[in-house]
Amino acid sequence: MRTFLLSLLLGTSLSAVAAPPGYHSPRRFVTPKGQPYHRPRMRLNFGVNAAYYNGDLTNRLSDNKLRVGFSTGLAQTLSPHLTFALDLSYFRLRAKDVFPSRDLAFASDNGLLAARLQYNLFADKSLYIGLKHQEMPVLVYVEAGAGALLYSPEASQYGLPLLPEAGNSYPGLAAVLPVGGGVTLRAAPRLALTLEGLYYFTSTDLLDDVSRRASGDALDGFATLTFKVEYTLGKKKPKVLVQND
Repeated sequence: MRTFLLSLLLGTSLSAVAAPPGYHSPRRFVTPKGQPYHRPRMRLNFGVNAAYYNGDLTNRLSDNKLRVGFSTGLAQTLSPHLTFALDLSYFRLRAKDVFPSRDLAFASDNGLLAARLQYNLFADKSLYIGLKHQEMPVLVYVEAGAGALLYSPEASQYGLPLLPEAGNSYPGLAAVLPVGGGVTLRAAPRLALTLEGLYYFTSTDLLDDVSRRASGDALDGFATLTFKVEYTLGKKKPKVLVQND
């Protein structure tokens, strides 16, 4: 019993010396190949975007009038390859008819909430613990996900506003499936810059409110190009204590 109590006291004393009060060792994860890594803190981002419409009126970029929109979101790295991202965006779609004789046009304010999984084409080795750790100033990724779109189009013809097509009421709600990719540049330890392009498949043919007027039978879609500034949340990591003999 005496030996047990001495061992317990010695272990407690060593623990107190090895780690200061309130210290918690970082949680470690392991890749399928057995490489240990850590997960960084969540990131907050703000961005500006431009949107391109592809539907019954036109599929040409030249027929779109691009306008600046805004976004904000969160991103959490899950592994050296995977990141979960959630963004809330506002953007404006505006396009004219590809057929001048028909002279239809529309403009729409849109709100978008989308969740995505991003896959780094090359593993983020800056997360590795051990000899394989390597700084990665640039990350290239592809991504896909799902979301919801709130849209409110206003159609016109020959420059005159049109009433919504029969039976339509706005704002409308549609499901979206985004696919695309991006490039991230790490500008500082807690700051990153990202350029991201996404195409959205939608569940509606009414983004432009000209489905019947244009005799369209295909679902509308759109694309966004977004520039983001990302900031890593949380407190700065404390400096590692080094013992000098």
